Amino acid sequence: MRFSRFLSFTLLVCLSAPAWGQMTPNAPIQNFRLPRFADNGYTQWVLQGAQGIYDSEEQVRVEGMAMRVYTGDERMAVELSLDSPQATLRLQENRAYSEAAIEIAGANFKISGIGWEWSGDSKEIVVKQQTVVTFTQGIAGAFVDTGASDSGGTVKTEIHSDGLLLRTTEEEYYFEFTGSVHAVSDQMDLRSQILIAVADAPEGREQSIAAKANPSELDSIRQIIAREQVVILQGGKTVKADEAEFFPREQRANLFGAASVQTPGAYLSGDTITSQTGEIIIAGSPTAGRAQTILTDTGGLGLQGAAALSSETIVLADTITMREQSHENHFLFAGSVEVMSGAVQMRSERMTIKANSSQQPADDAEFKVGEVKDIVADGGVRIEQSGQIATGEKVTFYPEEERAVLTGSPKVTNGEAVVTGESMELKPQRALIRGDGSTPVVVRLPEMPDLGYAAFASKSSATEGEGTASNTEVVASEPPELTNTVVTSQLLRMIEEPARTVFRFTEGVHVTATNLDTTCERLDVIATESKQAGSDAPLVLERIEALEQVVIKQIGRTATADKAIILPGEGKVVLEGEAVVEDDRGRVSGHRMTLLQGERRAIVEGGGPDGERARITLPAMPGRE
Repeated sequence: MRFSRFLSFTLLVCLSAPAWGQMTPNAPIQNFRLPRFADNGYTQWVLQGAQGIYDSEEQVRVEGMAMRVYTGDERMAVELSLDSPQATLRLQENRAYSEAAIEIAGANFKISGIGWEWSGDSKEIVVKQQTVVTFTQGIAGAFVDTGASDSGGTVKTEIHSDGLLLRTTEEEYYFEFTGSVHAVSDQMDLRSQILIAVADAPEGREQSIAAKANPSELDSIRQIIAREQVVILQGGKTVKADEAEFFPREQRANLFGAASVQTPGAYLSGDTITSQTGEIIIAGSPTAGRAQTILTDTGGLGLQGAAALSSETIVLADTITMREQSHENHFLFAGSVEVMSGAVQMRSERMTIKANSSQQPADDAEFKVGEVKDIVADGGVRIEQSGQIATGEKVTFYPEEERAVLTGSPKVTNGEAVVTGESMELKPQRALIRGDGSTPVVVRLPEMPDLGYAAFASKSSATEGEGTASNTEVVASEPPELTNTVVTSQLLRMIEEPARTVFRFTEGVHVTATNLDTTCERLDVIATESKQAGSDAPLVLERIEALEQVVIKQIGRTATADKAIILPGEGKVVLEGEAVVEDDRGRVSGHRMTLLQGERRAIVEGGGPDGERARITLPAMPGRE
């Protein structure tokens, strides 16, 4: 075998050498063929030309050059074919060059350009200008779902650049594009200043370039690296980074340095981006900052619905994942999520945004955020808006309906007012808080003054001397300590009005306050904003209305009625509908009764639909001896 290779090498040299050696300098030779062999006996390259001009033993000029470059080993595979209208071949240096156009073909790619240099020793070729390379393989799969391509046939990648360096080794083709690089692949358009591509080397003689033409078998590109001012346009997305790596076989891409994704309705940025078959993950870093999303025109977020929003919602997180699905798009935020949207600020451990896929024509492949369906945040949720703070384990926003549902020990705080329950449904200017038997709604409101009457105790003292008499000193006991007003029930509706807030309690209402214990079935608490500058209590209790089976207990007396109106600012309690007050002095009843703060008296009125008369029942008089 070795002998036959050596013999054919010797014959080729003998046949070709006289032709060149006997030529007169500058005299042409027509339709020639010149091979070159490596020291191991394998073919390195074969040069063919329509016309060759012999300048010297070192240099030949070729018209209509066709060169085939082989692997130079037992594979006997064609690495490259080079075709150029003009070339200069330096025989001793094993290199060629030209300022003319060139076409290069390899396994799964074709190259064209103007001006070139080739080195057989380093196995490198440089194309100087107007470089165009076409790969019979797509690289866009990292940014779209595997079934999202609309190519309908062979997917190719075409790369334009000012210059190209191509190096071949036993393992790979190495492409380095420089200067205004522009790559187009299916739906993807990529621009950068430098682009490096690595592809598999040909496997053997049996797999010729023609045999590799079936696009379904083409996966030779292993890796593509784009550097400096990387911009990628695809499906309505604009992706930017300092550097991008593509792995076509895994349909994966990694982007580094000031990475961002912009799409209609959303802007995402971070230190790194990883994208694989339609899923994009943005991550921040301690040095570059946190991952960020800016959502625009996505509907309402917050306690007051869409009307309370600015045009942008900003979300910060450790990582952000964007998933494109057939009917909706998902944004997943993880790691200390922060949301800023108009007057709303929110924090949580995780958050998911689901948006409808935008309704668009079939030929429009643009990705759009679309209308947001719901937003779910969980893990230590804290929402702040206009001085109010809402906390819980989970909150779900429904922007289209302008409502949010807060669960997991939810609590809303507004100054001294604190609301807790089993679940809360928040709407613009309204909230619905639900409890159950074991976890009722609890509201802590600002303190009220003591609306009872002063309790008295008698203390006797005797004065010594003639005509001693017993003196009685009337001493008022210490008033009760002021305490917060606490209301519990099974259901609460909060109504925000321009000048006041209404708390509407129903089902098993119980109120405790300073010298006050009240039960009823319905209760309205009306609170207004404090007018005192710098007050720690932004809410002031203006009016409390209790309805149905009202029972009010204070020190020294008990009152019942169909309705009770408590006016803390005026220091009085008004009872209506079969009003009854009992204390140690007797029982008083009537249609309407007014109890005054600090006074052991009541204003009793008769009337009502049944013409009820005012009545007083005194305790039995002591019997005479």
